[in-house]
Amino acid sequence: MKRLLVAAAAVLSVPLALAAVAQAGDAGTPHYPDLQTLAPSQIKLQRDRVSGTKALRFSNTVANLGDGVFELRPVNNFLTGTTDAYQRVYTHDAGGAWSLYGETAVATFIFHTAHNHWHVTDFAQYELRDVAPDGSIGSTVLASSGKITFCIIDTASASGGLEHSTGRTYKTCDQNGTQGLSVGWGDTYTWNLAGQALDVTDVPNGTYYLVSTADPDNLFTETNDGNNVAAVKVSIKGNTAKVVP
Repeated sequence: MKRLLVAAAAVLSVPLALAAVAQAGDAGTPHYPDLQTLAPSQIKLQRDRVSGTKALRFSNTVANLGDGVFELRPVNNFLTGTTDAYQRVYTHDAGGAWSLYGETAVATFIFHTAHNHWHVTDFAQYELRDVAPDGSIGSTVLASSGKITFCIIDTASASGGLEHSTGRTYKTCDQNGTQGLSVGWGDTYTWNLAGQALDVTDVPNGTYYLVSTADPDNLFTETNDGNNVAAVKVSIKGNTAKVVP
């Protein structure tokens, strides 16, 4: 875990839904998020009729199933010309009043021209890997997205049974808008969006693992970095791709 800059204990203005579920337990301790990648879904293979290239397309969801919100505050740095992303972590007192525990610079916001809004850098990575002899995910990478940027907002309810689950809170992708994931919410990028594909033109027919990793460089503070990876086995044959049970 990265060390946070501890803030003063002044109570912040937070969503009413968050205050409503505050519990007296663990008062005064930081409530960290837990980013978890769900298995890629809606697997499709598309062939460009003009160029002949083939793209493996899929939907991807990253959820926050932790004790606290995953929140990124933008700060426009006029000296460097960048918009820096500061991760904020919250706590609450015995009475359930939430306050800022600390924040630290973790990444950068950039404008994504294809999506026409602001994204956080290096949030996810997609890979197509071989199948190891024992059936597990192999070490050979046949296709990779590199580091993927996301506008991180609440788009899909992932779990309403967590202690600090709330209603939908994070909704904006503006340059000066706070992005994040409420407890129990996920952000789904559907298969038809720009960036939700791997170039598999030169990948031979066979069975592979489609691997999705959230926070591949461990930039963000969370309770568990061990559940950031999810994979699904896929079969590629000609112009089709399907999930292997």
